[in-house]
Amino acid sequence: METYSPAHAGQALTLAALDEAFAAWIASSPTDVDLINGTINAIGMAFGSTLIEGLGLKWVIATDDQGSDLAVYGYPGQGDVLIYPANFVAKRWQRREVNFLEESYRQLEGDITKLRDSHASKHFWKF
Repeated sequence: METYSPAHAGQALTLAALDEAFAAWIASSPTDVDLINGTINAIGMAFGSTLIEGLGLKWVIATDDQGSDLAVYGYPGQGDVLIYPANFVAKRWQRREVNFLEESYRQLEGDITKLRDSHASKHFWKF
């Protein structure tokens, strides 16, 4: 944050600040592979933490045909939400997409609310 979004350094982390820092970082055209991987992981973990705090998900190690990775998961049996935050950020890095974290959170929040409401209505008995 200090380097790519100094106005937000030392403040509570927000998705808007992360979006700004990520955009500035991409604009710097980084080439160091270790720095790129570290930044993608750091942004991904911050995004995952926001999903946990705001949407009631939890950290898990998820395994699929690609292997095992850190993910956030929630709502078992109600939609089984599973997100790989670092992979989510890495795909945007590959496309050089910016300003996606805040909007993605809003979309996920809306989708999860619909899942919860749909599940609750299926189990609500009217007499």
